[in-house]
Amino acid sequence: MNELGFTPYEQRQIRFLELRERNGCTLKLYSVVFGDTDLDMARFVTGLEIATSEIPAADVSIGRPGVGFAVLHQGNAVDYVVLGWWDRENELPLRVFVREVDTWRPAGTSESLCVWDLEIVWFERNAYLQSILCDRGASIANYLDARKIS
Repeated sequence: MNELGFTPYEQRQIRFLELRERNGCTLKLYSVVFGDTDLDMARFVTGLEIATSEIPAADVSIGRPGVGFAVLHQGNAVDYVVLGWWDRENELPLRVFVREVDTWRPAGTSESLCVWDLEIVWFERNAYLQSILCDRGASIANYLDARKIS
């Protein structure tokens, strides 16, 4: 613990897992894992299904290119699914779901992204700028090919 009583930051495993389709939207799926263990994908099946049910249909004509990402965060005490999709041309709606014991629920008022999830959000923001909101050669394929690797 530091002088504030907080646990000092330590890097966690961040991995790109796969591309996943939902409602005409392609998501980059990532994992963040606490400690020296592997991702237990079975813990996230229901949470990912609940989270991705929130994605609206892709529609480039209204600024929704049909791309985004999800983070499966296997944490110290609880698990999180963080979902983000690009909408209204330059906005990133986010949804966070939490698993305590075996029940998934939407994040409470004081629950949100954490510093490890923000690393992925920052990467995805930059990938979106460089591949979708660029001056020339805007390409959904280029966005999907850009993947955070740690």
